[in-house]
Amino acid sequence: MKPNVFQETAAAVAKRFGVSVKALRVYEDAGLLKPARTVAGWRIYRQPEIERLSAILALKQLGLPLKRIGELLRGAGDLAAALALQEAALEDARSEAEQALALVRQARAKLKGKQSLSPDELGKLVRSTAMSEMKWSPKMEALAQKHYTPEQLHGLRTREFTAEDQARVGAAWTKVFADIDALGASADPSSAKALEIGRRAQALIGEFTQGDPALFQAAGAMNREAMNDPELSKDMPTTMSHWQFLGRVFEALKGS
Repeated sequence: MKPNVFQETAAAVAKRFGVSVKALRVYEDAGLLKPARTVAGWRIYRQPEIERLSAILALKQLGLPLKRIGELLRGAGDLAAALALQEAALEDARSEAEQALALVRQARAKLKGKQSLSPDELGKLVRSTAMSEMKWSPKMEALAQKHYTPEQLHGLRTREFTAEDQARVGAAWTKVFADIDALGASADPSSAKALEIGRRAQALIGEFTQGDPALFQAAGAMNREAMNDPELSKDMPTTMSHWQFLGRVFEALKGS
């Protein structure tokens, strides 16, 4: 009697991993998966394909394109480095969640003991839990890990930045981009209105970078790569043309 061989249909594998059958076909077309076939021509996935699919999905969570994933799985890239990147992102997220959880538990213990929370404790609790909720997508997280140093990321994530600050800054940038659009395609970057918009943008950039040119460069590089990515750019509130125009405005401001 032949030993049992693990195998599943495409539908079963898709359900197991929370992906679509169409996604499995995409990976197959890209040469990442090669399922076996039954006599009737049905695709079946055995243990090697299951393990390979696990690796594909883990790397995809980092935001890597399928071509790059293929290189890594073929040994043409540094798979260990990619996995180290994923591990660092997960460790960072776990650390933030654990810190927030500890603060929540401390606060609950004080309230249970009929003690009140001081304004400082309440502020710290809100900041910590807000940070634990503000997560980039896996693809944006991969870009952040790529362009920012660990020290820069730590500084950004531990900075005192409330939900109100988030809303204020987000609204201010939305207004900047809307005002640029209102100027029209042939706008003069040295006009009074353009310079006024540029000063607002510079103030927002200064608030984020706190005068650190390295942080400015890292943020700019990350934004440029995100805006050139079709998947990420559709969710961003800005376009490359906005920043190209702002670049010309900033040059005009130097001479004003």
